[in-house]
Amino acid sequence: MMTHETATSLPVGTAHRHEAHAHVGGAKPPTHRNLGLTPSWHIGALAAAAAAALALGVWSMNQVNPFQIGGAGLIDALPPAYFVALALSLAGFVASLSLRRLVPALLTWQLLVTVVLLDGADPIIHGLPRLEASFRHLGIADTISQSGQLDPTLDAYFNWPGFFNVLGMLSGATGAKDLFGIATWAPVGINILLLAPLLALARRLTANPRQAWAAVWIFYVASWIGQDYLSPQAYSFLLLLTLIACLLSVFGGWAWPTERTRFSRWLARSVSKLDSSVPRYGAAEPHRADTAILVVVCALILLAMTASHQLSPFAAIPILAALLLTGRLRLRFLPVLAVVLPVGWLLFAASTFVEGHFGQLLGSLGDIGANSLGALSNRVSGSDAHMFVVYTRMAEVALVWVLAVAGAIVGYRRKAPWLAAAAAALAPLVLIPLQPYGGELLLRLYLFSLPFAVCLAVLPLMSDSAAGLSLRRALALLLMGAVLATATVVSRYGNDGMESFNDDEIALVNHLYATAPTGSVLIEAVRNTPWRYQHYADYDYRALVAAEPIPNAAPLSCDAANQIAHKAGAYLIVTESQQEAAELRGSTPTGDLQRFTATCATSPGWTKVFENAGGVIFHIEGVSNGN
Repeated sequence: MMTHETATSLPVGTAHRHEAHAHVGGAKPPTHRNLGLTPSWHIGALAAAAAAALALGVWSMNQVNPFQIGGAGLIDALPPAYFVALALSLAGFVASLSLRRLVPALLTWQLLVTVVLLDGADPIIHGLPRLEASFRHLGIADTISQSGQLDPTLDAYFNWPGFFNVLGMLSGATGAKDLFGIATWAPVGINILLLAPLLALARRLTANPRQAWAAVWIFYVASWIGQDYLSPQAYSFLLLLTLIACLLSVFGGWAWPTERTRFSRWLARSVSKLDSSVPRYGAAEPHRADTAILVVVCALILLAMTASHQLSPFAAIPILAALLLTGRLRLRFLPVLAVVLPVGWLLFAASTFVEGHFGQLLGSLGDIGANSLGALSNRVSGSDAHMFVVYTRMAEVALVWVLAVAGAIVGYRRKAPWLAAAAAALAPLVLIPLQPYGGELLLRLYLFSLPFAVCLAVLPLMSDSAAGLSLRRALALLLMGAVLATATVVSRYGNDGMESFNDDEIALVNHLYATAPTGSVLIEAVRNTPWRYQHYADYDYRALVAAEPIPNAAPLSCDAANQIAHKAGAYLIVTESQQEAAELRGSTPTGDLQRFTATCATSPGWTKVFENAGGVIFHIEGVSNGN
């Protein structure tokens, strides 16, 4: 049976001719094959296969024992059924993309299943927010909503409060006392919200809808960075993609008449030679009222990004400039506004932070080596299992970029759209000379470049024809997706032992808050504790060592904690996730945290307050307490 849409779209004359053939010469009646239609049962079967993949994947993740997760992360503990489900999901998407007629609802369903399988592991397996930063962000939002004030001297976050104000309003609107549930499922929710702007962006940077859907799919299977937790980065990234999708959809074209000046003529000719899909025309004038409203919306999105995150607004500047210079952005003032807003925010709204961290902000300005390869080399360390994860990440990034470069070459030869995607993918790299951003700059730049790089990566794997994929191209696309998705399971969840937490650790933290008087000094042995989701500003939080690679790390000593607790005493918390972080990253010598805990437990002035399977709490007496 034909679908209603395809059946009603057949010309009347065509139907009459088929009737005549049925009676003359014994010709066969029309079929889905000779009419080029997609049988409805094909669509239903693919939708059912996606549902089966989802059910099998969720079931398999529910079978995972978190205590079996090893140094290589989640891949050590996932059962074979999970990979069967993932393979079924990937094959289902490619099969759906290969149908004679695109079915957007089916492709959306396939992508949602893939998102749940790849990004839903933490909420399904652990049932708690991932990354200690998620807990911290909940505490900042709670502090702002409870006090109704911002204290820029308290923390750098309070100089960029936009995201936390949104969280506070969400808490007030829902009446929820805490947002643990939202924080837990944030990776899935954020990736679902990204779908619409990703598709709109890809549709305008590729030759046809099939390439756009494939690009979005590759984005999801190659997005291992893990910045989709409840964070300002995820919020601002969503805003950034929404802004660019809006601009490409409504304000595409040259920002000036291409024949006005010698430079504009040269630029238009150069762009047209490189990418003939870019038209050579001047600025078109849409309806003034619509233009004014959309311009205000775009400016507000830029402002919201600026008020929420330190890096994302600066990443928007070169991307907008790249689109402007490739004839894809008609609003010439917008890149200027993108510069003025974050610089003005630093000078005025975040001046307190800038004054206290001026050397940190500008200390590595222009040092390309330290900000790129130097920061990368510092992360290539840790346990053997962690090194396997690190090398997998590097290989996955390299594969995406090799595909993107190949796609740019293929696009140029086929005269397909490629230049704007290539320019926007490379644009964030101009931020490298600024600073290492805590050693995470290259990770963030990969995230900013990925939506554009995938628009190039599909070109070697797909033709420019709007027809369905050939068997050879479908198999090549499936193979590439399977390689990237498997690598992402390793890359994304390689640090699962330190990035996830359990109920015992939460109980340990709650006992600490119930025991320690307000204003006490709270010490974590290694900076990786699920705390500060309440009482964010009520305690003095300290750490003995950061959860970062430290070459030839020295053993922890009781004296380090005693010095912090010398005056008024302190509470020390050591958790299971701290031990995982120290082992994976090489922050302390192997097994040192257990030795530290056992040794210091018998030291004078040390009292064990509480202990469970998640860790232990000590009270360390100070001078004012009689020590």
